[in-house]
Amino acid sequence: MNRIDRLTAIMLKLQSKRFVTIDDVAEHFDISERTVFRDIKALGEAGVPIGFEKDKGYFIVEGYYIPPVTFTKEEAGAILLAGKLLERQGDKSLVDEFESALTKVRAVLKNTQKDYVQNLEKYIEIVSPSVPVEKAFPDLFLNDIKNALVSHQVLSFEYYANYSDTFSSREVEPLGICHYANHWHLIAYCRMRNGVRDFRTDRITKLQVLDQHFDPSLRDDFKEHIFVRQMQEDVREVKILFKKNVARLIGDQRYYYGFIDEQKTTDGVEMTFMVGECDHFARWLLMFTDAVRILNSTQLEDQMQQLIDQLAAHYTASLI
Repeated sequence: MNRIDRLTAIMLKLQSKRFVTIDDVAEHFDISERTVFRDIKALGEAGVPIGFEKDKGYFIVEGYYIPPVTFTKEEAGAILLAGKLLERQGDKSLVDEFESALTKVRAVLKNTQKDYVQNLEKYIEIVSPSVPVEKAFPDLFLNDIKNALVSHQVLSFEYYANYSDTFSSREVEPLGICHYANHWHLIAYCRMRNGVRDFRTDRITKLQVLDQHFDPSLRDDFKEHIFVRQMQEDVREVKILFKKNVARLIGDQRYYYGFIDEQKTTDGVEMTFMVGECDHFARWLLMFTDAVRILNSTQLEDQMQQLIDQLAAHYTASLI
């Protein structure tokens, strides 16, 4: 990147946040702190009103605006692709807002860029299973959740537990949101359970943002729950040996069942999972028949045996 382009990019970065540190700029552009100082000085000399606040960083004085942003056709195409993904993985309120933002992006494109985006859209399709409308909950609360996260406000809602087919009333302190296993999840401190819990947002109904605030610094350890699904407190490590010809076909399925590691052995591929409720995991393993071996869980072996007995009894009875 030449210096003119970098100076423009630094201005955009300054306008995108309230404060930007020297380290942020140096790391983003892979330049030295000395170069950052020179660039900031050059922008100031060019008339850009840049201020500095100790322990926070540089900022552009309020009221100064950079001329309207322009996009390359590749940038506009990337935004279009993001919107297509959001149609499948976001709730309706997010999709509507993104469509509004994309309309504004299209408005500032040159005619040739508009043609590029319009033609590109014809060739893009995101294919993934859809939840039947009559069985889905209205996943419309991500905007409310986002606002509550920023303002540190308590949420109240009804939550559907799939394993028990029941609803429960919850008051929670929202700590973060994450996306895994094809769903958005709210990570929050549940006042009923007195602990951090993971709530699928498409199982939330009747959500309200309460006029109660909380201190998020009291829940600093919540991030570990984003990477380890811990709806149950008795999550345990399970090791499974898959035959090589089956292991290569599993693909991303494993991430839906708590996969954390794998090791290749002479007998196949040994995979490690963090498993809470054994029945669901056992039913998944059953599809691989004799191509799997449980290495360290008698409980899972017993569950598999029960399922096998039920299956055998079912088909034996149907043959009589």
